[in-house]
Amino acid sequence: MQPSQPVTFDATALGHYIAQCETKVYEQAVANVFGFHALQLGWSGYDLLAQCRIPYKHYLHGQFTKDSSMCCEPEYLPLAENSVDLICLPHVLEQCHDPQQTLREAFRVLVPEGTLILTGITPFSCLGLRARAGWFKQAGAFKRLFTARRIRDWLNVLGFEIVESHHLMHALPINDQHWLERQTRLEKWGACTFGMTGGVYFLVAKKRVLHVRLLKPDWKKSPLNKALQTQKSRTRIQNKVQKQLKCADVDTKLD
Repeated sequence: MQPSQPVTFDATALGHYIAQCETKVYEQAVANVFGFHALQLGWSGYDLLAQCRIPYKHYLHGQFTKDSSMCCEPEYLPLAENSVDLICLPHVLEQCHDPQQTLREAFRVLVPEGTLILTGITPFSCLGLRARAGWFKQAGAFKRLFTARRIRDWLNVLGFEIVESHHLMHALPINDQHWLERQTRLEKWGACTFGMTGGVYFLVAKKRVLHVRLLKPDWKKSPLNKALQTQKSRTRIQNKVQKQLKCADVDTKLD
C-alpha cells in the first residue's frame, strides 16, 4: 500500500488561513493535557504540540520530513499499547485508507483517560462543498469527508467520551488573503450559530475504561503492623513499673 499524498494547506491562501485557525485552537487544547508522551499525526508544516507541557513529543507522518520522528501509516502505529497520553489527528481521517482502523489504533495506543484531539472538514458546509468540488486537488487528496456526527458515533462505539465539540472556519472560503482578513465579523457571528456555518469541526475525546475502581486509602487503619508498633510495648512496661511501685508502697506502709 503506497502512502497517500498529504494535504499541504500552505499551497493556497485559504489553506493557510484554515491552518492558522486550527493551530490556535489546538494550542489552547493541548496546554491543559498532562502526561509523558504526546503524538501528532500529519501536518508536517505545523507544530500543534508547541504549547503542550508533555515532555516527550513525537511526530509521525506518511512521508519523511525534517520534523518527523518516524514514517508510518496511521492505520498501523508502531507503538506499544497504553503508551501515549495525547494524540492529535489534524485531517487524518479524511486522507487515510481506513479511518475506523485509525481510530482503533488511537484507542489501543492511548492510556486510560488519554486525550484524542481531531479536526476535519464538514462536508455540507461552504468549505466542504468547495473541497468536494476538487479545490484541494492542487494541494493533496482527500479520500472522503465525514460529518462530525458520524465521527462521534465511531468514537462512542470504541469507548471514547466526547468532552468538547465545536466548529471553526465560519468565513466564506474565498482564496484571497485580503478578503479572508475582512471576514472577522462572520467568524464572531458563526460562534453563535452552534456550528451550523462552520467549515471545520473540532472534537476532543477521552478514552474511558470500564470497571475501573480507584483504590482509596483507609485513613482509620494504622499504616504500621501491630508487631512493629512500639507504643503499646511502652505502655505495658510502664504498667508493670507502676504495679511494682504500688507493691513497694504497700510494703513500706505495713512496715
